[in-house]
Amino acid sequence: LRFEDPFSDEEEDEDFEMVEDEEDEEMMDEEGGKPEYKVFIPGKDKKENENLVVDNSTYEMLHRMNVEWPMLSFDFIPDSLGQQRTKFPMTAFAVGGTQADDAANDKLVLMKMTQLHRTKHDDDSGSDSDSSEGNDDDLDDDPELQHISIKHQGSVNRIRNMPQKGGVVATWSAEGKVHIWDLTKPFELLEKSPTPPVSHKCEPAFTLGKHKDEGFAMDWSKVVAGNLASGDCKNTICRCKYAEGGWEADGGPYKGHTESVEDIQWSPSEAEVFASCSVDKTIRIWDGRKRDSSALSVKASDCDINVITWNHKVPYLLASGDDKGNFRVWDLRNFQNGQPVANFDWHAEAITSIEWCPDQPSVIAASAADNQLTLWDMSLERDAEAEAQMIAEGMAVPEVPPQLIFIHQGQKDIKEIHWHPQCPGVLGSTAADGFNIFKTINS
Repeated sequence: LRFEDPFSDEEEDEDFEMVEDEEDEEMMDEEGGKPEYKVFIPGKDKKENENLVVDNSTYEMLHRMNVEWPMLSFDFIPDSLGQQRTKFPMTAFAVGGTQADDAANDKLVLMKMTQLHRTKHDDDSGSDSDSSEGNDDDLDDDPELQHISIKHQGSVNRIRNMPQKGGVVATWSAEGKVHIWDLTKPFELLEKSPTPPVSHKCEPAFTLGKHKDEGFAMDWSKVVAGNLASGDCKNTICRCKYAEGGWEADGGPYKGHTESVEDIQWSPSEAEVFASCSVDKTIRIWDGRKRDSSALSVKASDCDINVITWNHKVPYLLASGDDKGNFRVWDLRNFQNGQPVANFDWHAEAITSIEWCPDQPSVIAASAADNQLTLWDMSLERDAEAEAQMIAEGMAVPEVPPQLIFIHQGQKDIKEIHWHPQCPGVLGSTAADGFNIFKTINS
């Protein structure tokens, strides 16, 4: 694992930015003599054999990491460095699971990313950058990465760190097992040792063997430490918990879905309530004390529902993403009417990950198989007055939803995204070609 050198190769990143059409670069409009500009629309305006470069001024920071094997899933690990961290350079801890060429080569990877400096001014000229001398936030040092590997049998379909304890990790193995790992010792070494070992021998503290197939759905309860729910491709949901003496299975399976369970989210405020989504096109809300049927069920799409996310600040808001690239926002107070409060069809391919921002309850991030990671602010509305002014000035009104505030590109086959729980506005994303950690100027 290593961070990418931004100057080693020519970049081929695409970002949502104002671009000038090269063919009309010298063309001036007849009246004002101004160059014509248009909003670049990803997936629509790119010409054949055209590469776009990242505009660093649109990011507070952007760092990219190359990986030995792709990671289908990762999670940030809470640390002891403090809450609401905004000062650069930043430090972040994460854990990921690989998808190697052979099951014997798969592993868990604990990562410590340090010297995550601000990159906003990387494109500035020498005279501009000189003005920031003496500001530690703007130092142009290279980021540093330390990591510890732990052997894992089979590809890691999904990985989640228990929110109440850094280093207690659950994994969904492609071999059909849910494992719980106590990685607190190697995590402490990574936190405190200047030269941690590159590998650590460890066996799962517990393996849940009740599933009949592999799966992807998994989530820890935010209310009750140690409560874990998991769903498999044979429509089964199971639970396990931490009790005196160790981990154990918690009762029988939950019955309701008729096809693969794709994602699970615990309620942020209620101990026995969780949600699930499925290939059967439904979202279900469960009372954890009742296993024969869900408390609520709604057909929420006309295709597979891949992912869901529960808003931690506004607990009656749930969002979902489906196989056609649509994501929807649901008000659980009126869930049974089957009508979302918002529906966005921006993405051209399946939604692969979605997550509400933990600090700004109106902001949500989504990634899709179209290689876009988008940020949205549900509090924004179309500004008719501004649009009228643009039309009066002869400018085209962008064909973008007013809630869309940023598009991050440059990764191929994005699998999962997460907001950092302690660094406001910082996002991580894992894809087939590597890992990104970044903060945009408006996140």
